[in-house]
Amino acid sequence: MSCRQAYLGKSIEVLDKVVRLPDDRFVHRDVVTYPGGAVCVVAVTADNCVVLVRQYRTAPGMVMLEIPAGRRGVREHFLTAARRELREETGYVASSWRKCVEFWPSPGFVDERLTLYVAKDLRHRSTDMDADEFIRPVLMPVAEAIERCRDGHISDAKTLIGLLWYVAFEGSEGL
Repeated sequence: MSCRQAYLGKSIEVLDKVVRLPDDRFVHRDVVTYPGGAVCVVAVTADNCVVLVRQYRTAPGMVMLEIPAGRRGVREHFLTAARRELREETGYVASSWRKCVEFWPSPGFVDERLTLYVAKDLRHRSTDMDADEFIRPVLMPVAEAIERCRDGHISDAKTLIGLLWYVAFEGSEGL
């Protein structure tokens, strides 16, 4: 098996890997590497609203409604990254955090692994967005967010997983 760098960008690398299949044939596979992985947060207020962010996403070419999320530094602790992303994107800080699950959003060609947290006992502070982020926080009742998942208005994978995880395992008050 071999591996060569096909592309090196600002935040990703694309590798051309030669892999052996179970029938002993060799094939090329493109793999996008995303060092450090990422975190995502289902932040829920005392009155059962979820904190979402509305932002334009270049790849699908549309504005999407998502849970707060972002890249983790290679040596950064996952919870530290989750706290930072929630504060930067929404202005919220939480005193209650629970790590829920780690998952691979697109394992067919990306090595990114996401770590999902649920954050509660929220307090609002000021946002601290990166200079290239144009994000608008949105508070939405959990039941409405689930309906938006059902009707296709929320179509981001991490948000679908996060909201459905929350309802399935953290409780469904207000649904």
